[in-house]
Amino acid sequence: MIEFFLLALVPLAALGGWWLARKVFRRNETKRNRQFSSRYFQGLNYLLNEQPDKAIQVFLEMAEVNKDTFETHLALGALFRRRGEVDRAIRIHQNIIGKQSLDPAQRTKALLELGEDYMRAGLFDRAERLFSELIERGAHAPSALRHLLDIYQQEKDWDKALEQARALEEETGDTMGLVMSHFCCEKAEAALEAGDSEAARKALREARKHDPKSIRARIVQAKIARHREEFVEAMGIYEEVAEMDGDIIPDVLQHYLECAGTSGQMERAEETLLGWCGRHGSISVILELTAMLQQREGLGPAARFLATELAKHPSVRGLDKLIELKLAGGPDMESGDEILRAVAQRLLARQPTHRCKHCGYSGHTNYWQCPSCRRWGTTRVIHGVLGD
Repeated sequence: MIEFFLLALVPLAALGGWWLARKVFRRNETKRNRQFSSRYFQGLNYLLNEQPDKAIQVFLEMAEVNKDTFETHLALGALFRRRGEVDRAIRIHQNIIGKQSLDPAQRTKALLELGEDYMRAGLFDRAERLFSELIERGAHAPSALRHLLDIYQQEKDWDKALEQARALEEETGDTMGLVMSHFCCEKAEAALEAGDSEAARKALREARKHDPKSIRARIVQAKIARHREEFVEAMGIYEEVAEMDGDIIPDVLQHYLECAGTSGQMERAEETLLGWCGRHGSISVILELTAMLQQREGLGPAARFLATELAKHPSVRGLDKLIELKLAGGPDMESGDEILRAVAQRLLARQPTHRCKHCGYSGHTNYWQCPSCRRWGTTRVIHGVLGD
């Protein structure tokens, strides 16, 4: 009977021991959580009170208590990096990587953040080693490839940049043709500057493979033709570029006219400019045509042509030139006042009337609460030449 009673006590004793251990564990867990919460808010308080060094120390000590603070540390390091305090960000992320308790995914993530710190600090060699290591592991490869691509662009290492762009295209499926075409154009311009026309042409062929519609590749090609004194060929390339994108005309106009003047093709150039003027209304083209007319026929025809074009395409630069012609002895024109008024109206229509003193948001209404920064009573009228 006694033996039976003792046997019955065994499970009761086990149950009692389990309950007591559970109670002690919960008490210790609550105590740890309370300590963690207290230290966490202490760190935040230091951060908010512009005491970042003390905040870092608190968060580093927390890592010794609980490895689950990983994301908090990561976010803190990123915050310091965004604020430009790169040394502190590096310290935070190096401390995270040094923890043996991290799982591989956490360590990889911390390495990626540390690489970004090195980039921000201008330590490209260290960043390159880290990102290359991550790519070899196959961890966060797209992000690491993008960072490496950024490094090589800043270092102007276009061969390595091309290699990374190809790898990124294969890894993500993103089309990198436009970017790679620009890298090849950079190589071509560098080769041309070094006097190696053959290498420049080779790089341009590669550029047009990556982007058959590359305007920049054609402009560099025209530059090569100018260096070889093939001015008529260069003119043809500039004309092709203008047909592809009229907005590029002001950038190539002077080179085009220099080629025309050197090769005796000014009549062709003037006809081309008249076509561009009709299709695009570029003030740069209008002013060049005005200069041609002034040289050939005098102030009167030049001023009348300019006034006619400005009536269709009002421009401050054009108005300034019209005033210059008038002061030089050009004729008075009734349309002059109308042009002046049209230009003024365009300028005023685009000019905001009010600006927030806090964030700089501007608009045409006096908002009592700024739509951007949400501050009250910070919007004021703009004073100046185009203001009140």
